[in-house]
Amino acid sequence: MPLDPQRTRLVRSCVGVLACLVLPAASRLEGSATLAWTMYSRSGEFRIDLVTTDDAGRRRTRNPTLLAEHAPPAAASLLAGSDHWRPGASLATLRHHLDDLADAACRETAATSVELTLHERTSDGAERSTTSRRACAP
Repeated sequence: MPLDPQRTRLVRSCVGVLACLVLPAASRLEGSATLAWTMYSRSGEFRIDLVTTDDAGRRRTRNPTLLAEHAPPAAASLLAGSDHWRPGASLATLRHHLDDLADAACRETAATSVELTLHERTSDGAERSTTSRRACAP
């Protein structure tokens, strides 16, 4: 059964409009712009602060690089050296998974609670901080 060229052209056009216009526009409206191509216009710098609390209530600043040891390779490359300002593209994904990273910090540090803060600095100088706090299971 031969394919109708006109129908094939219509389907390809619809898929193209969806992929090139609708999805990027929707992700911009949603706020993350994850699916919008921005040619690194959101590049900047980031660093991570990790503070743990032990059984006695003592707070201790830890190097977030320790989380890289058991992380998947893509995450490990972000975490290694993240105790100081590092260049990075859009950090929306890292920001979105900050709670997961705090859970990993609980497992890796044997703390009673953790506080993980992602500091971002965009190329235009704007700064943003996002914090995740977790009580760790004993």
